[in-house]
Amino acid sequence: MGRDNPNKNYKVGEVSQMLGIESYILRYWEKVFPQLNPLKDENGQRVYTETDISTVKRIKDLLHEERYTIDGAKKRLKGENNKKQENLALNSVQEIQDVLNDVKNILQDILIILEKD
Repeated sequence: MGRDNPNKNYKVGEVSQMLGIESYILRYWEKVFPQLNPLKDENGQRVYTETDISTVKRIKDLLHEERYTIDGAKKRLKGENNKKQENLALNSVQEIQDVLNDVKNILQDILIILEKD
C-alpha cells in the first residue's frame, strides 16, 4: 500500500483511497465506533495512524466481508479489544514474575557466596 514510514500520519482522503472506502463513510465510522478516534493536526484535519488504519480495515472486514451489522461489529470490536487488554495484562504479569524469579536467583547466588566466606 506504499506505507513505508510506520510513524507517518495519513489524511482521511489518503486512507479513503488506500482502503477503497468513501471519506464520508470513514467520518461516519468515527462517530459510531469509539475505537476509531483519529487525532487532528494543527490545522484541525483528521490524521490516521497505522493503528487507526488497522482499525478501519477490521471494521471494513466485519461489515463487508463478515456481514456484521453496525451494532454487531461494535460488540465484536469491543470484545476483541477486551481480549487484547487481557492478554497484555497477562503478559505484563508474566514478565514481572520472570524478573522477580531472576532477582530471586541472583539473591540466592549472592547468599551462597556470602555463606562461603
